[in-house]
Amino acid sequence: MCFRPAVSGMGPVKCPKCGAEVDPKLDECPNCGAKAAPAPGVPAMPAAPGAPTPPAAPKPPSAPPAPGA
Repeated sequence: MCFRPAVSGMGPVKCPKCGAEVDPKLDECPNCGAKAAPAPGVPAMPAAPGAPTPPAAPKPPSAPPAPGA
């Protein structure tokens, strides 16, 4: 699946690695497998957040003082 913005009126582009003509909608060159460079001005997608840390378990109640202590 491609997440690039729609390209209108733009023909094939040359791969910077092998020079093959590549459809601008593709993410990699079908000839050599070179990955497409991110579009200028578009920030990279942030990484997925990790799992939150669970809350600490409550401490058990302390025993009452022994009689005569």
